[in-house]
Amino acid sequence: MTVRSGVEESRERLVALTLLLQSASRTRPLSQETIVNELLIDEYPQRGRVPRKVHAYEGAPVAVRQKFERDKARIRELGWQIETGASDDGTIGYWIDAESVMAPALTWTDEERRVIQLALRLYGFGASGAFSLFNEGPGADSGLEDSTYLNPILRGVRLRRVVRFDYHSSSLRPRVVEPLVLDLFHGVVYLVARVRGTEQVKGFRLSRMTSMPYVTDERFDVDDEALAVARAWRPEFGPAPRPVRAEFAASESSARLLARQYPAAEVTPMRGTAVRVTLNFESLRAALRFALRAGDRVRVLGPKVLRGALHDWLGDVNVGPVPSLEGLTFDAPTADSTLGQALRLLHMVHLSDGGLRLSALAQRSGLPSDVVRHIMDRLVTFEPLRGRYGFPAHVIKECDDWEHEDTQDALYHTEEFADDASALPALSWRDLFEVNIAVREALAVHDDPVMRAVVDKIEKVAEGWVQMDEMVPDEVRGQVHDALDAHERLKIRYTSGTTGETTDRTIEPREMRVLNGYTYVRAYCLTHDGWRTFRVDRIVDILARSPADVPRPSDEVTNWLTQVGDVGEDVDVVVEAASRWLFETLPRAQWHALGDGRHVVRFRVANDAFLDQLMLEAGAGAVVVTPRYRSAGHDLAGRIDRTLA
Repeated sequence: MTVRSGVEESRERLVALTLLLQSASRTRPLSQETIVNELLIDEYPQRGRVPRKVHAYEGAPVAVRQKFERDKARIRELGWQIETGASDDGTIGYWIDAESVMAPALTWTDEERRVIQLALRLYGFGASGAFSLFNEGPGADSGLEDSTYLNPILRGVRLRRVVRFDYHSSSLRPRVVEPLVLDLFHGVVYLVARVRGTEQVKGFRLSRMTSMPYVTDERFDVDDEALAVARAWRPEFGPAPRPVRAEFAASESSARLLARQYPAAEVTPMRGTAVRVTLNFESLRAALRFALRAGDRVRVLGPKVLRGALHDWLGDVNVGPVPSLEGLTFDAPTADSTLGQALRLLHMVHLSDGGLRLSALAQRSGLPSDVVRHIMDRLVTFEPLRGRYGFPAHVIKECDDWEHEDTQDALYHTEEFADDASALPALSWRDLFEVNIAVREALAVHDDPVMRAVVDKIEKVAEGWVQMDEMVPDEVRGQVHDALDAHERLKIRYTSGTTGETTDRTIEPREMRVLNGYTYVRAYCLTHDGWRTFRVDRIVDILARSPADVPRPSDEVTNWLTQVGDVGEDVDVVVEAASRWLFETLPRAQWHALGDGRHVVRFRVANDAFLDQLMLEAGAGAVVVTPRYRSAGHDLAGRIDRTLA
């Protein structure tokens, strides 16, 4: 891979400007004139062994101003807010409030770092998340929806500052809100906020925000009552929902799964092999959502209002007019920016005792070695404003053979700091948020005092700005995790998510990950002699454990958790705003906004049963356009409807 001069020049200028603005402050801002006159970068193309320094911004005043404004916009696109203020002489100056990006420095014991590593393997954002800051390789597809919007939103929540952003719900329009808390439901992050100028509390899904949130200088007050309303918000939130007590008939194995997932469930025998399961829901909508997720694996017995609501819903599954999609273009998946890459590598070096070698940086970042070498060598040569401002990111390079440095596995480390604890490298607020969520999720697999100590340490500086679904410790998940660590074989009783059939399997677990609120395990299945993915909440029982001492063939599927996005056939579905949330977590999904407020989502499906269940849950809000799948969900809806007769 060749690194182009233009890309490198832009990257170095952006990184230099970002780090320089962090070294400025409200009392010592930097004017555009100062930056333009004195900020130096390497000359391109580079000539000779030692690059010649040139001004980062050169040219006519209008061109310089335009380039400077573009660079500020690109920094803000990463969620880093550039503050603007006037000096005593009236000159406009700029700075980045370091506390808006970086959390207070926390020190971790070796045992705490170990449990953080394990938690991020189970439940990380992915390649651009905190995984590579604690582990030796790049993150895999799993965990939460990754969003740079977290940086400014976390700032608004912590500082009680009004936030503005564009949001696509029934229509695309700007929102002005008072952010109260971040909520996590089934792996999806919502900002719960009060609409500015009202008492209305609403939830905003981060994936529907279409512009970088802007944290204003306007502050707001909030009382305990408003916070209680925000913490009680749920995706099905509505005014004064009526509780519903619902009854279902299920097989014995399905009933046991439900009893494990819902500890308050009442299970009683019925005639024959069926079992009655009674559950309490906060609203009719919540009971209906449960029945739809269960599909035809349960039969709704009552109440009558729930049976009626389900009957009406089933009649609208994948029904409606199909628009022409000729000439449609879809938004391309976003890629990490050159600025984001450089800052990520710099962060890795800062957080590593003794620094990191080129090979380790390439492995952690997933970038080619020559790209990493170019980026890191530029960081080494930075001399912003010739030492007049404290620069928070000076990097030192060490080589065993400087005559052949272009082929050396160089070591990069940061300059020693003074005895100032505030100068120690810290995690960004977004990284700290991810570590917090990952460790909390891991506690549901294995209740560990060290993990609880990590959560307490984070919450002490985070002031409780996040809440999530209550993670109930699960004995089966814990046993699967223990077997994975001990390299053991498990004999399990498993209920298929597509057929509902319960069978005995013998598996050898290799890896666990969490996606969209569900835990999955990748294992070699001796019953079917091949690699399979199992959803842990569908394991009814663990019947036996034994050592796994026979070599198995390599797993050919790299991204096994999101394989649905890599194999199969493309399917186009038209969705309304109310049902869009079901499709937003699909791997590799691409979107196009129609003029009537609806959206088209394109994704890949590996089997028909997956799409049938998806369309069942979407109901009247979605219609398949792809001819081959025009009847998706019809048979499943019909089977369920017949059980209501």
